[in-house]
Amino acid sequence: MSQDSWGPVVDAVNSALERLDAITDDAVARIRTELADFALVPYVEHRAAVHEQLRRRLVAFRERRSWDHDDLDEARALARRRARQGIALDVVIRAYHVGDRELWRSLSGAPGEAQALLPELASLMLESLQAVTSTLALAHGSETLARDRVQMAVSQRLIDLLNARALDAEAYRLAEYLGFDVDRTFVGLAYTTGRRESQNTAEPDPHFLNGPIIARGGIGSLRVLLVQTDDQNVDRLVDALTTAAFRVGVGSNHNGVLGASRSLRQAQLALPATSHHRPVSRFSEDWVTNCVMSRADLLDKEVLHIAEIASAHPSLRDTVLAFSESDMSVTGCARTNHLHANTVVYRLNRWRELTDLDPRTFSGLMQSVVACALADALANSTGVEGSAINSRWP
Repeated sequence: MSQDSWGPVVDAVNSALERLDAITDDAVARIRTELADFALVPYVEHRAAVHEQLRRRLVAFRERRSWDHDDLDEARALARRRARQGIALDVVIRAYHVGDRELWRSLSGAPGEAQALLPELASLMLESLQAVTSTLALAHGSETLARDRVQMAVSQRLIDLLNARALDAEAYRLAEYLGFDVDRTFVGLAYTTGRRESQNTAEPDPHFLNGPIIARGGIGSLRVLLVQTDDQNVDRLVDALTTAAFRVGVGSNHNGVLGASRSLRQAQLALPATSHHRPVSRFSEDWVTNCVMSRADLLDKEVLHIAEIASAHPSLRDTVLAFSESDMSVTGCARTNHLHANTVVYRLNRWRELTDLDPRTFSGLMQSVVACALADALANSTGVEGSAINSRWP
């Protein structure tokens, strides 16, 4: 088919170019309605990019070709810019589809001889879309990888500073770079796998939380997260980690960068008090046990002996802990654990006989709970940094 026969399409394209501003406005409106992520892109910048995309598309149609190297270079630069703005690849590609849809709606209505040329025009459009999709994927992926590497490095540096309490201007700058509001509430989490053979457990992706600011890194053998979000999202993140077989220590809510350091260190203190039976410890609830466990290497050997008794008698251990969680109520403990009250009394008495600790007194119960936590920590044997037990026991 000769180039002269392409005349009806040239006429249709020229007509579309005259109406390009209106076509662009419609395309941008549809993109921002259908793809909410584009709210992250300033409207003026977005409209200019769509206008250029559609203009290049029309010029290529007029010249009876798919996109050339210059066109793809423009798409490549746009993909990198969208990656830096946090727009996902699939959303960027779908935006191109929306623009093409609006353009096709305009061209397919051309009258007369142009109708017979629509199949070839559609073929050029699909060919260009395939090329631009590949270009977008490569450029967006490359930019995302580079951005993630920078984010990881900055996150780790911030965590190192917070853990060392080196709260100088650098810590504030890094927190702001990562998107944190340095005056708002922070929460620290520390987590590790439940057992030594599970060290390769896959971590859940925190991005499912719909927007909390997160810094991820490591402190020794531990993995840590610093988040700035509401309590409900923190709970969802903890649930995701425990579902993936992690044990989790959770710091309290604290404001500011100083508070972030405090919460992160609390989370590390809380972690040794977790176990297979109790995978989550919150410092705000377990601070007595957390603080004692953080200096377990200073406890007397008699405490280790009680921990060994707890390990050897799991039914007694479980009843002592259940009694504690039932506010020292025999009736409540029996009801929530489906036991007869006499069974609860027998087990509490038996614990006292074996350990010389009376769990029906405040002091005896508090010491018993700590000893049970120590037993769990010894049973985990994961080498949790900061627990100061196992091989370092005197």
